[in-house]
Amino acid sequence: MKRQIFIVNAMIVGANGNFAQLTGYPKTFDSKDYGNDIDKTLQRAYGAFYGELSTMCGVDTRQLQTATIMTADGFLIEKRALGAIADLPDPEA
Repeated sequence: MKRQIFIVNAMIVGANGNFAQLTGYPKTFDSKDYGNDIDKTLQRAYGAFYGELSTMCGVDTRQLQTATIMTADGFLIEKRALGAIADLPDPEA
């Protein structure tokens, strides 16, 4: 019987430019916990992924917000990024 583990991760670059992983992430979804039903497991992972994206859409104080779903062996299923990292200021003369 096949088994799959999905990992949902959420990271940000805050208003002050610091990179951080959001509290509670990464979240793992193992098909053995869902009766070996890989489709149901992926559905639960997508629920966490889109739930975090929904929260991110309501926050305007971060430069960059990213959420990903990948398999345990590193295959990227989906990635969404909101915003962009601000340019560094020019160095003073």
